[in-house]
Amino acid sequence: MAFIHLTQITYLGLKRINMTITLIVVFVLLLLAVGWGISIYNRLINARNQVSNQFANIDVILKQRADQIPQLVTITEKAMEHEKTLFTSLSDARQRYFNAQNMHEKIAASNEMNRALSSLVAIAENYPTLISGEQFTQLQIALSEVENKIAQRREGFNDATTEYNTAIQMFPDSLIANAFRFTALPLLDISEDEKKYHGVQFK
Repeated sequence: MAFIHLTQITYLGLKRINMTITLIVVFVLLLLAVGWGISIYNRLINARNQVSNQFANIDVILKQRADQIPQLVTITEKAMEHEKTLFTSLSDARQRYFNAQNMHEKIAASNEMNRALSSLVAIAENYPTLISGEQFTQLQIALSEVENKIAQRREGFNDATTEYNTAIQMFPDSLIANAFRFTALPLLDISEDEKKYHGVQFK
């Protein structure tokens, strides 16, 4: 009887030890999983912050371009009175940019503004009297300078955004990205007109 009792005690002791070991292993694995998740989360936050920092650098220049649009409209609309739709599109995009509440909306408005501006400049070349005027010449120089600054900073922004967008789509980072609702961010695109004219170029 004593032997059976001792065996039972030993069995119960081993069972408790095994349970304790199992709990320790589960706890360690849980800690590793949490640490892994935190590491990925922090990396995604850092990538998103890099995008925000790059956009802050270019947003200043985008605003300068938006501020130049009323003067451009004033100088060109009389000579280009048949292009009212284009002027409306440009003015609307500018207003959307200033009314934007977040980076997504600002980028969308800026891309629209870029396309409309490029189209306006291309069409303006069909009006020799307009493009030979002193006011237009001065404005086109100012616009070109701003466009060059945008082109320089856009590359850094788009690179940071692409890196972030890639990170949230790749496994296993996508698991954390989906859990914490990291969403893809838009790029500042280059319109076909801008590619054709290598930015807002004036002849």
